[in-house]
Amino acid sequence: MPRILLVAQDKGGSGKTVLVRALAECLPSAHLIEIEANRRLIELEDRVSFFPVRAERGEINRTGGAAARAEFDGPLNAIAGAQGPVIVDVGANTAGSLLPLIGEAQARYARRGVEFALLVVLTSEPGALANAPVLLDLARPFTAARFAVENQIEGAVDPKALKAFAKDVTLTRLEKLSLDERANELLQKGGLRFIGEDLTAAEDSLTGRYGFAEAGRIIEDLTGFRSKAMQAAGPAARWLEG
Repeated sequence: MPRILLVAQDKGGSGKTVLVRALAECLPSAHLIEIEANRRLIELEDRVSFFPVRAERGEINRTGGAAARAEFDGPLNAIAGAQGPVIVDVGANTAGSLLPLIGEAQARYARRGVEFALLVVLTSEPGALANAPVLLDLARPFTAARFAVENQIEGAVDPKALKAFAKDVTLTRLEKLSLDERANELLQKGGLRFIGEDLTAAEDSLTGRYGFAEAGRIIEDLTGFRSKAMQAAGPAARWLEG
């Protein structure tokens, strides 16, 4: 039975794609669908099917989502043809239009044996915090499981606000880490995979570029971040694996 994990947060800058990368590390057999204005998961190469978002968000909102219908044909078709686990990186300002379309097609997907779950990213930024329950409500009718990750990139979320996500949502946390500046640059370029594939080769390369001492800090920071991100994504990855 194909399992599809939708990773969503309509507010940009939440760290959603970092968690997608962590999920890809947790489950190397999973295929990925990226729905974004520009490719971001380049380092994952042929594991990713990229579908550009073209419709103007204002037009989508004005027409109640009608302008997005043809735009999402590609990813909707790819989900219908899934043969195994799939991670879907739903771009910012996109989930609110995409999730209702999946809900409308729920019965047709079910006949194909497709099962869905949703992972939303929470941050202390008010827009992201307000958007998360909206997305969970949209997905609740057609998802078998729901997950939320509190990303402390901007600080911890108010515990009172987190209580709203306790019901039928598995909540985990990604603690904020202070990263070396170059480690952060590498992270934005796919550093989770960079560290995970061959640590020795990575260290040799970084030592040649930045020197022994700084290379050690970069390796330590990225290795620690990779481990914590994979832990935060772990429950969703285990559901996806079945």
